[in-house]
Amino acid sequence: MKTSNQQTSGSWNISICNQKGGIGKSALTTLLASYLHYICKLKVLVVDCDYPQWSIYTQRTRELEILDSNDNYKLLMTRQFKVSGQKLWPVVRTTPDKAVDEAERFKSEKEYVPQITLYDLPGTVNTEGVIETFSKMDCLFLPMKADKIVMESALSFARILSRQLVENPAIRLKRIFLFWTMVDRREKTSLYDLYDGIIRQLGLPLMETRLPYRSKFNKELLADGTGVGRSTLLAPEKAFTADSRIGNLAHEMLTLLQTL
Repeated sequence: MKTSNQQTSGSWNISICNQKGGIGKSALTTLLASYLHYICKLKVLVVDCDYPQWSIYTQRTRELEILDSNDNYKLLMTRQFKVSGQKLWPVVRTTPDKAVDEAERFKSEKEYVPQITLYDLPGTVNTEGVIETFSKMDCLFLPMKADKIVMESALSFARILSRQLVENPAIRLKRIFLFWTMVDRREKTSLYDLYDGIIRQLGLPLMETRLPYRSKFNKELLADGTGVGRSTLLAPEKAFTADSRIGNLAHEMLTLLQTL
């Protein structure tokens, strides 16, 4: 895994998406945004259109409140800024039907030009504006886990989007990539190899990085100062980054985006 700033060019709209809940798309969006922004030193914008919970926007609000009374986190942020030169990545709260327009308005008003814009969308395509927003992405990344129901749902979802959007030359969306998450070390590698073969037979691109299950994916910056897992203010800790393979996933995504 590369640890230095990975060079990139262009500006991409992407989304970590899935129509099944509990797969961790919002947590992954937050972790990737912080890694790409604070460690890779790329300008990132997060568009939280996961209405009505707006979990990423709400987390940012909670963390800023914690920051006011926690000198340790203030010190960590100061050190982070000295190393990366990056201020906080901005987050826009909106609804799926207005997501792209609100992102463009924000960039114009703030004169902010992100290299990566991450959209956190609802888990159901029936929500107004979701499919339209998908069509305006450059690339979608679909997490899945070795669960029969989740797999069937993810593969069906990917195939439908590929036929209706990716294969339509009038649509912006260029590629959809699947990747494994919540990998249990007790599960046999041969099981994933079997699943990989099925996925490739369906003609769906599969990423190499596999993310193990880690409880810190859901551990926010805590008021008691016990550590940093998933945070909108701070990059994930080095040990967690290596153990969770978030850095591997981020760099593989960047490599794939550069091929579009």
